[in-house]
Amino acid sequence: MQRGRSFEKQIEKVIEYIEKKGFHGHKNYAKRTATGEYLEGECFDYEIFLPNRHDCFDAKECETDTWHIVKKDLRQVNELKKCKNAGCNAYFLICFENKDVRMIDVDYVIYILNQNKKSIRNIGLEEWDLIKELKNK
Repeated sequence: MQRGRSFEKQIEKVIEYIEKKGFHGHKNYAKRTATGEYLEGECFDYEIFLPNRHDCFDAKECETDTWHIVKKDLRQVNELKKCKNAGCNAYFLICFENKDVRMIDVDYVIYILNQNKKSIRNIGLEEWDLIKELKNK
């Protein structure tokens, strides 16, 4: 199985559930080179549309308890920040150690980067609040 695909399959199940409820969510498919370099299209993975809520996020998997921010993530930060500026929930959805799913708001990522740091540990990060909201509907 392609790396990161099992986590994406779980997100796709959430999107299927959202669609069954009469709302919309989708995965963006950006064009990339064979080495993964971004060419065009949305550079973050997913968008979800619910009443009073629009989420834009990129999904990542980490084998450890720390997400290491790499060069391609910087472009995603910039694009997600534009979404946040427009009133969307914009974040990175990280699956740490293949089990611990946390969301990291784009503003927090920018805060970390402004401190000249390039990694974020999973300690104290928020659970994916979209799941809680769906359970309460």
